[in-house]
Amino acid sequence: MTNDAASPVTTAAEIDAARTPAGGWTRATLAGWGVPWPPPKGWREALIHGRSGEGGRAGLGS
Repeated sequence: MTNDAASPVTTAAEIDAARTPAGGWTRATLAGWGVPWPPPKGWREALIHGRSGEGGRAGLGS
């Protein structure tokens, strides 16, 4: 799955489709969405609802 700032993740289905076979997400996948490592509580909802802020597309950076 490719993603860039011009096409932010907006649905739970897109986020779920990016899961690894083990059920998680890679650091690289999360970084591509602007999610820091380790991912903070609420990161999925922030991506889905398009919350923005100082820390990146989803407002999740430190």
